[in-house]
Amino acid sequence: MSTLLIGLKTGIFYLQEKTWKCKTCLESDVLIEVKGFSFCLHKFPLIYHSPVLKKLITESSCDEIRLCTCALHDIPNGASSFEFVAKFCYGEKIELTSSNVLPLLCAAYYLDMTEDYMKGNLISQLEIFLSERILSNWEDTIVALHSCEPVLHYAEKLEIISACLESLAYKALYGKSYYLHPQQQMHWNGIGYMDEAPPKLVGSGSSLDWWFHDISSLSLHLFKRFIGALDSMGHDPVVISNAVIYYADKYHTKLNSNSTGNWPIDQRMLLEEIVSLLPVQKGVTSTKFLFSVLNTSIMLNANVKFIQSLEKRIGTQLDESTMEDLFVPNLGYAKEVYDANCIQRIIEQFVKENFNVSEIACNSANKECLTEANSKLLAALVKLLDGYLLNVADDRNLNFQQFLSLANAIPMGLRHCDDDLYRAINSYIECHPQLSDQQKERICQLIDIQSLSEDVCREVVQNEKLPLRVMVKALFFEMHHLKSSLIELESDNRIQMVVGPETENVMESVEGRDLMVRCVQLKKECAELKKEMKRIKKAKNVKKTSITWGSFFVKRFFSGRVIKALLAAPKVGNRIAN
Repeated sequence: MSTLLIGLKTGIFYLQEKTWKCKTCLESDVLIEVKGFSFCLHKFPLIYHSPVLKKLITESSCDEIRLCTCALHDIPNGASSFEFVAKFCYGEKIELTSSNVLPLLCAAYYLDMTEDYMKGNLISQLEIFLSERILSNWEDTIVALHSCEPVLHYAEKLEIISACLESLAYKALYGKSYYLHPQQQMHWNGIGYMDEAPPKLVGSGSSLDWWFHDISSLSLHLFKRFIGALDSMGHDPVVISNAVIYYADKYHTKLNSNSTGNWPIDQRMLLEEIVSLLPVQKGVTSTKFLFSVLNTSIMLNANVKFIQSLEKRIGTQLDESTMEDLFVPNLGYAKEVYDANCIQRIIEQFVKENFNVSEIACNSANKECLTEANSKLLAALVKLLDGYLLNVADDRNLNFQQFLSLANAIPMGLRHCDDDLYRAINSYIECHPQLSDQQKERICQLIDIQSLSEDVCREVVQNEKLPLRVMVKALFFEMHHLKSSLIELESDNRIQMVVGPETENVMESVEGRDLMVRCVQLKKECAELKKEMKRIKKAKNVKKTSITWGSFFVKRFFSGRVIKALLAAPKVGNRIAN
């Protein structure tokens, strides 16, 4: 810690029952009261150094023994600073340190103890000490900022705080031992200040976060000013974001998971202030941290606009999140475990930010219109959302409209494969047996049968919990698979007469003939199925009939040749035409 002794005399003052008295003179002619303390002093040492004290003493009233009494309650830092001022006026030694220089400087300015009034006055000596000893040293500057909290308002007016924070910002940017060249010198009140070591760029052999711990000890007001100084100097936004996260993790109150959300307003404001310091650039702040802030904001019952801004911010970089991040707890009056509406808004924001209307419309028409980068973004989003849907599908309190809206957050046509979407919808139907047939129809309309893999399509055909219409569509698509396979075999000249002893030719011929036979059988069965469907639709009282759609379909066809033929058909996999 930097220190400096000024003055020649020692031991002039002593304290007696909150009253400072001078040992050198028996009788004092001035009594100055400062916030609970009294100072028995003499006029002339005081009025020689401060025009403010001169005016105060001159205008004060005196009693019979010529003792003038005056009050000085507004002096920055109160009696503590005035004690140093009085000692300086009497020529007593005072020790300047990083912990007292700023409050004392504010008091000296308040008393107008300038060089113009008296040569070698207190302000000039304090400014030299501040410039040469404090601002050039990282640790001393931190200590000085801590000490100015009681006089923060006055120090702000004198721009002392700005000088300290600017000094720290330069060191955080270029290195702890950074100094300014003469043409780059910073100035405060006309006095330049610099460090003693040559410049050193941050990151060259040192960690980028070396200053996080020290800076996090500052009050929120000073920390905000420091971050603002870093930003104006063009510091790396990633480093700034990490510094804010470090500050938030260190000082934000740990929250009780059982809280009802009725938190003090000052805690909510504290969280909003911290988040406002995060750089706005996309991807600079981790999505995981933003989600944790969102969860905390919901628990604190924060401002609605603030929560909305967080959702939009997360929505711009949702592809960087993980499955666990999406489980935002629902702390409102609803019964749902997770806040599905919040996730829906975030996903819609992501789609809005990354895909324009023409791209969505184009892909909905089964055309490849997305760039390679957007295709990767889309794949990450689809995998994330469908995985989330599958996890929340077993929440029995998740109502139909919420699940439908969430599943529909990604417009139809943007998924390349609907396998995971089908599994999520199937899980939701299984866990919500109270769903009506109409609701099942609506939710299954989101599944594009043509976007299902062959194995999943076979599973759909045999899934009795699904609406009949979906099962029939899957059945027809399976037939299309077989037909496409047959055409492909014909185009490859793999169906031919059995000629010669080659075993391979015989096998290919047999496979081709089997496919042709199965295809003819499927056509007949599907024609019969269409007739039966039309007949049942024309029935006057469908509800009273003893044969339901599902039971009819299962009894008529699941045991028949159609399904057997489908299950017996060879898997053509990637050879199926889209």
